Amino acid sequence: MDIGFVWDEHKYQTVQKEHNVKFYEVVSAFDDPNGYEVPSPSGHEDRWLWVGRTAQGRILAVIYSEEELPLYRFITAFDAEGRWLDEYHKRQGI
Repeated sequence: MDIGFVWDEHKYQTVQKEHNVKFYEVVSAFDDPNGYEVPSPSGHEDRWLWVGRTAQGRILAVIYSEEELPLYRFITAFDAEGRWLDEYHKRQGI
């Protein structure tokens, strides 16, 4: 099954303005073999948090939903910080 990615255009414009995150960066973060996934900290049972390094070298935290598989619907994305960044480095042995 091929997986695709979608983002509500209005929400994408907001995230792009507030966090300077581009769609192609978020997609590339999912290609990180060292990335990891945990349930979303927001408590929504159908949402997940992915932390991964982009092709541009940023480590992003991405909240997304799988409710429309085979599409991942992006909710938001931002530079990983705090416990998520620490966990990413811990998994890399850094």
